[in-house]
Amino acid sequence: MLVPPSDILIVDDNPANLDLLAGLLREHKFKVRAVPSGRMALDAARRNPPELVMMDITMPGMNGYEACEAMRRDPGLADIPVIFISALDDPLDKVRAFQVGGRDYVSKPFHAEEVIVRVEHQVRMVRLQKELKTQNDNLLDANLKLREMNTLKSNFTAMLVHDIRSPMTVVGIALGAAHEDPGLFAVIRPQAQASYVKIQNLLEEMLEVYRSESGQMPFEFAAFAPNPWLEKIVSTHRHLAATGDLEFQYQAALELPDLVGDASKLERAVTNLITNAFKFTPRGGAVRVEVSVDHGAGVESGLRWLRVTITDTGRGIPAEELPFIFDPFRQTRTQDSTAGVGLGLAIVQRIIAGHKGRISVNSQVGFGTTFTVQLPC
Repeated sequence: MLVPPSDILIVDDNPANLDLLAGLLREHKFKVRAVPSGRMALDAARRNPPELVMMDITMPGMNGYEACEAMRRDPGLADIPVIFISALDDPLDKVRAFQVGGRDYVSKPFHAEEVIVRVEHQVRMVRLQKELKTQNDNLLDANLKLREMNTLKSNFTAMLVHDIRSPMTVVGIALGAAHEDPGLFAVIRPQAQASYVKIQNLLEEMLEVYRSESGQMPFEFAAFAPNPWLEKIVSTHRHLAATGDLEFQYQAALELPDLVGDASKLERAVTNLITNAFKFTPRGGAVRVEVSVDHGAGVESGLRWLRVTITDTGRGIPAEELPFIFDPFRQTRTQDSTAGVGLGLAIVQRIIAGHKGRISVNSQVGFGTTFTVQLPC
């Protein structure tokens, strides 16, 4: 037998019949509620919809037919199956029972085995229908997500083609000028070289995203001291901050616990976050890098993380875009049109995840953005 239903509601104005039927169902491990009238059945079903209703037909006030019709008009009760149990044995009575929405019919005096078989059949049908609806809902949700992803990837591909076409055009012009106009080639050569580097970087980023999505991003793990590693990253950006008229602040604990990871990959991730902070902070603004150690609590008691926080006073990121900031296929309005398809943050997130770390972002438009990276020590 199937797992017993959560609830069966039986309806009969005869207390002896209620006791007999309730006892039979409880013997077979069903949960049973019993009420003596059609109106009480509707109230009970609306308060707590049962899995199945067993209903007598001949009852004072609202009879079984009327109660069943009322259930079918109620969206919350319309799908609950009703088995009629009645001493009425005229074929027309049975026909009407099905016309008003009944699923089955048992004649009184009933046989216990017949009642149980019919109840189990209706319960099985109800659960199969619920399971089918759940599967259909899941399938619909999956199809919608797949369509959304296909749309995002199509848009991403179009932007990628656009971002490659422009520098390729410059390279093509330079190659033509190299043969036909050496003077022109000398003028546009630096631009062509920059375009070539841009294409190369873009393709490398695409490859990095592919590797990370397929779990093939290579890491070379080794222990290293964070202080000199961070100082190297920061020193590179001090000069950039000065040339961009930005205030650059750096604060770190004097002694930080060693990290085990790919230092070059992590350097790329932190450098990307600082470079982005510079890019989106106007002249006269500030970028601050803070490094400390977080100690776990509760279920994470005994664990430690190196926390690197990069805060800027830039334009900020709209709240509706924050959930997608690390999505490689979804472009946000905050990205500059000259910045390409913007795979940097997606790669950063995957590098951090590859080290079993965490990255989060908080931002407010007009005030700035803070990225926080936590790496296990």
